[in-house]
Amino acid sequence: MSEVKQKKSYSDIVRCVSLVVEHIGEKTTAIQLELKHIEEFRKHRLSINSIRGKPIKPATINRNVANFRAMLNRAVDYGKLEINPLGRINQLEENNIRERVLSQDEFERLLSNCHGELKGLVLIAFYLPMRQEEILNLRWEEIDFKHGFIRLGANRTKTKTVRSVPMHTKIIYYLQCLPRPLKGGFIFSKRRFPRKAYYKAVRETCLENFTFHDLRHCAMNNLRLAGNDHFLIKKASGAKTDSAFKRYNLVTEEEMKGMKWLEEKVEDSGMMDTYMDTKA
Repeated sequence: MSEVKQKKSYSDIVRCVSLVVEHIGEKTTAIQLELKHIEEFRKHRLSINSIRGKPIKPATINRNVANFRAMLNRAVDYGKLEINPLGRINQLEENNIRERVLSQDEFERLLSNCHGELKGLVLIAFYLPMRQEEILNLRWEEIDFKHGFIRLGANRTKTKTVRSVPMHTKIIYYLQCLPRPLKGGFIFSKRRFPRKAYYKAVRETCLENFTFHDLRHCAMNNLRLAGNDHFLIKKASGAKTDSAFKRYNLVTEEEMKGMKWLEEKVEDSGMMDTYMDTKA
């Protein structure tokens, strides 16, 4: 179907559907499908590890099943099936909220262990609330040095809307120090995330399983701590909903130590003594 093939996530959709089909068996017809097939698939996926040797997350399995079910719905739309045989499917409970942000010292140590273009990718991800693909595919034409913005077109954002991202002074300096082709083009030559190099740097910094996407949490959390307005950060980050925005902000106990209290006007100087007497 042409509209599906045009999606950037088409290869991921194909993989998700293939995983379900492979487990159920290609000889199983659509009319034979039952919820037990999906339940067996989910149990199987939960019992094995990913190619990285780690347990597969419920969120990943939910995405596998959702794409498979969407394929059946599309078959109904095109008259290939009368109804979707699977009906409504309850998702596995997800707990994929990351609660890890770097201190400035941790970030500086991570950056010192990054080399080549990886250093630039990590630097931008830590200071600017941008997604991995948005950073990897940055073009010189999107950099507005005069006004200090990165300007992304609708075709460059997850939400398909135009977005302007203010640049930190360190990002401006980094970009200005790079050699710039006369005809513009991509800033990062390979435009593929150097996964092995990144996780090597993470291990050398002793950050355990700190992911590149966690840097987006750092950027948004730091912007909040700097006193920026909720709506300003949401606009710059491209977070579409408040729930998505909240997932990227982590309030620590250290921050809570600075809790401010409303000062009350005590009209009766003996009020506190009276209060303490009642508690005794």
